[in-house]
Amino acid sequence: MLGAILGDIIGSPYETPETAIKKTDFPLFTEKSHFTDDTVMTCAVGLGLMDSFGRDEETVHRTIASQMRALGRSYPGRGYGGHFQAWLLVDDAKAYGSYGNGSAMRVSAAGWLFRTLDDTLTAARLTAEVTHDHPEGIKGAQAIAAAIFLSRAHCDKADIRNYLMREFGYDLTRSVKEIRRTYQFDATCQGSVPEALICFLEGSGFVDVVRKAVSLGGDSDTLAAMAGSIAEAYYGVPENLEKEAYARLDSRLGAIVRQFHSFYRANSGRPLNGWQNEVYYDPDPELTGLGALEFAISDFYARSGSGKLNPNLVLDEVEKLMESNGNVLVPVQKPSRTLDKEKRNGGVEITCIADNEGRIMIPMFTGRDKLGSLENNYVMTTGLNELIDSLLSSENLFGIIIDPFGQNFVLDKNTVRFLQEKQKAVAESHARAEARNPEKPEQDDPASRLKKIAVSKKVDSAAARAAAEVEQPLAESEGAPAFDETYTGGEK
Repeated sequence: MLGAILGDIIGSPYETPETAIKKTDFPLFTEKSHFTDDTVMTCAVGLGLMDSFGRDEETVHRTIASQMRALGRSYPGRGYGGHFQAWLLVDDAKAYGSYGNGSAMRVSAAGWLFRTLDDTLTAARLTAEVTHDHPEGIKGAQAIAAAIFLSRAHCDKADIRNYLMREFGYDLTRSVKEIRRTYQFDATCQGSVPEALICFLEGSGFVDVVRKAVSLGGDSDTLAAMAGSIAEAYYGVPENLEKEAYARLDSRLGAIVRQFHSFYRANSGRPLNGWQNEVYYDPDPELTGLGALEFAISDFYARSGSGKLNPNLVLDEVEKLMESNGNVLVPVQKPSRTLDKEKRNGGVEITCIADNEGRIMIPMFTGRDKLGSLENNYVMTTGLNELIDSLLSSENLFGIIIDPFGQNFVLDKNTVRFLQEKQKAVAESHARAEARNPEKPEQDDPASRLKKIAVSKKVDSAAARAAAEVEQPLAESEGAPAFDETYTGGEK
């Protein structure tokens, strides 16, 4: 809790548009540094969770609401919002659909008290729902609590970012510098929680995280409270700052913080295993229909020993994947589940590779067991057609290499373009046939047979080119693969 409280106190002099700053070089404490509603509600939620620990959800709701009202009424004029102020003063007031960041700035106790990620997310939801029952209000609280929990579990920042982006849909690819240029006061969860998370992810220590949050120039006390609550779990709080925090709290709030620390030591402890299944992205369930492609490549190699270079079976499977835009696996430089979000922010860096002749290719894998020397890279799934778009939009890329560290198969640009044209021609043919007679199937007339024969010959020609690329120099090897380097030249 001290991390949130310190962030609140340090950010308090700079929280209005008139006093906002856009730099990290500022005094941590001045005569104007004081605790606000963020601290009061953080303590209230802590009391509520301690008093209702292990109880049913209705009891947790009721207890948290009671403690929030009791403590809030004891500390009036601390910067409460209008709707929240009205809620404080009416004993039976209901949640009012808020998506303000009040749910996220007060949630830190939920990130500390529970030993599983599921329990943490449930507790965060309960602390939000008493007032902020809008989905965005709940999501903001859960994201901050989850980041605290994962920091307690010594999870790497890259994996925390990956999980938060995937689970909550936040864009965490921006930098603090980018945000700072245009950021303005925003008290919504969706307009401040991602920014606070980025300050934590980019920060190099507790103080640096808090300074970055304040420097955004927005709702500085709340931004710093959210970022500081996570930084405490990840870095700890320097002893001198802990003393400063207690010095600026009155005896009642200071006693609540000490009580919470004692309760945590007696009832919580290190996170239990199980969270890894949620955090470390497993793409395998999203990879379906690739077994037939693997078999086709294996069959191609088996037949090539007799001198029969006929890759049509492989190309047929590729074409099926193109028709369904089936998911494939690619190694990337940034953790993300899909390309979509990062495409809107400049793209995701795909880890490309070069063969012995210097031709640069996008590696495409049919499963994690095929990653070879790239097994420690971040991976993501994407539709094959999106991967093809990336290939064709770059002048520097030669093609796509399927499973490069085993029985591999190259799809060069000419082959890919032909497969696209073939699909387009077939679709147009079906459309014309339906337009002529929508009730009857297309007739297999001599002209259409000739057209099919022509297409077949083109496939054979393209397949031969693909086969030649496979054989030289990308043939399967018992030892080192036929690649002399890993190319990461920023292909986006």
